[in-house]
Amino acid sequence: MLKVECYTSSKLNERPVAFSLSNCRYKVEEIIDRWYGEGSRYFKIKADDDNIYLLKYDERMDRWEWVFYQNPKMLDALPDPDLGSLQGSGREIEDLENIHPIN
Repeated sequence: MLKVECYTSSKLNERPVAFSLSNCRYKVEEIIDRWYGEGSRYFKIKADDDNIYLLKYDERMDRWEWVFYQNPKMLDALPDPDLGSLQGSGREIEDLENIHPIN
């Protein structure tokens, strides 16, 4: 269950300052981005666990939702999506016709 603690001034639930997921509390270290949708506000935040979260506040339902999670450290572990290069090798693949799948 998601519980969000907010900074509130003249606007209710103006921005998140902390949130709890699965009995763990996370402090918002940075609001990376924010934008408005139809009846909703979105906050892309960096929490004190160094992960990125996307939280949505539905103004009509007065309810917070957890939309997205990303671990930036795991992005370095993913293979390079660029087929034209070999990550870490310092050289480029020039002739893709000579590359065959390994069975």
